[in-house]
Formats: sequence, structure tokens, C-alpha cells
Amino acid sequence: MTPQSQSPGEHLRSLLHSDLPGPLLAPGCFDALSARLVEEAGFELAHVSGAAVSAVSLGLPDLGFVGATDMVDTVARIREAVSIPLVADADTGYGGPVQTARTVRRYEQAGAAALHIEDQVLPKRCGHMAGKEIVPLDEAVARLEAAVGARGDIAVIARTDALSVAGPGEVVRRVAAFASCGVDAVFVEGSPDEDTAKRVRDAAPGVPLVLNASESGAADPAPAGAHAALGARVVLSPVAPLLAAAGAMRTALRALRTAGTAAGTDRMPWDEFNELLGLAGHVSLEERLSARPSPSPDPTWS
Repeated sequence: MTPQSQSPGEHLRSLLHSDLPGPLLAPGCFDALSARLVEEAGFELAHVSGAAVSAVSLGLPDLGFVGATDMVDTVARIREAVSIPLVADADTGYGGPVQTARTVRRYEQAGAAALHIEDQVLPKRCGHMAGKEIVPLDEAVARLEAAVGARGDIAVIARTDALSVAGPGEVVRRVAAFASCGVDAVFVEGSPDEDTAKRVRDAAPGVPLVLNASESGAADPAPAGAHAALGARVVLSPVAPLLAAAGAMRTALRALRTAGTAAGTDRMPWDEFNELLGLAGHVSLEERLSARPSPSPDPTWS
């Protein structure tokens, strides 16, 4: 079965359990344009971060302002623009177990290949911010049981933020419980050491491990090779493209404000930009359809 004939969830699972070397890198995208750039660069999958969507769509930080509808709308637009699978942030499921189940169905309808649900309290905050809190284990398990029960083809990834809140022992305990729910992968937020990563893998044998290489931390994230050594199957880079885009826009705008022109700033040439958007194909289709002769009127209509 080719990726083109697979559903998004099937495509993702084939990647998760393939023999591709090293971890799968999933750069963040926040709209259709950034997703096209991820696909053009040759990545096998992309990540849709709630923090990125909050920043781009709302101009707000990652403090739980984004809701399910914001994410579903973004995923649907991105899915229309690219063919690579999308791993989408679903925060805490946006409510209790019943709301989480509906979130899963909505994400799947929008075209997400996978979603990850975390064990933070509501309102949640960015995983790299201070002041995080996690819910009791039974509450986290209830969310995931609801998600697994509601999924059709979409993959469910169980995320825990316990590492910086309660320590490695609690991470391992939660990962074992999450794996027992039948999730498709487990996601440990933070930077586990080799011993913790091994304990996590032992607690969830055969369940792919997702790790986060986010630029939102205090230091640059480790390269992919370091995550491969920890046994990660997927490594997310949620905000690297977003921060690069924000920096480039700020530079261009400051140049425009001070010099009256953005000439000389680093930017994509207009021709390349339109090539990325598929302009030639759309123009060709328009010309081909416009060249068709108009049908003769049916005399029976008069």
C-alpha cells in the first residue's frame, strides 16, 4: 500500500514501525505555508503545535488560550496543502473524558494522523514554562481511555509532563499506565537522561517513544543523534520554523521602517515563493479550462 492510498493514521503507523534509520524528525508548522516548507524540505511528517497556533492565530502565549476549534481549523487547512502526516497537539483534550473523546473524533475528521494528549491540569501551560501542574494518574488515564475508545484510524500519543514536576519515577509509573490503555506512542516532555529513557522503554515495551527537541527551552536542544541514543522514534521540533520566521519578519520590518526598504534582508525570492505555492500548475489548469469553447445553447431551453 502506498502512502497516497493510505489514510493519515495508517501512513503514520507505517512510519512509526518502519525500519527507517534513526528517529523521525517532525518540524513544527502553524499554517499551510509553513507546512509546505516542511514537506518541501523532505521531512516525513510535521507537528502542529498549540503554542505555535496560539502565537500565529491569536497573538497569545501558550497558556491554554487555544481551543479545539482553533486547532481543528488549522489542521484542516494544513491537511489540504500537504500529503505528509500531521501530529497535532491536543493539550489536555480540552475538558474531561467526554470532551476528550469528541476532540479525537474532530481531529481525525480534520485529517490529523495523530494527536497527543497530556496530563497537565487545566488551564495548561507550555511544557517549558515554570508553574506546571499534573493531574492525578487516574484522571490522566481516564482521558486516554476516552481517547483510545473514540479513535478510528488516528493515532493516540500519551504525553506526560511529570519529569520536571514529580521526577523520573512518576514518569515511568505513568508511562506504564498509559501503555496499558492501548495508546500508539508515549511522549515524555522534557530531557530524560539515558537511565530514565531506558526505564521508560522497559515500562512500555514495543510502544514508540516521542521526545521533544524544542527551542523554547533555556538552551538549544540536543541534535537528533542524542535522541536516537535514548531510543526515540519521533523527535518533535515544534517552534524552530516559527522562531525563524518571526526573527526574519522582525528584521525585514525594522529595515523597512528605518531605511524605507527591506532590500538586502534575507528573504525568499518572489519566483521561488510562487513555485512553492504551485502557481504554475494553477495557471496551467486555468488556461486549459479557459480555452474550452462555450457550449452551444440548447434550443429546447427557449
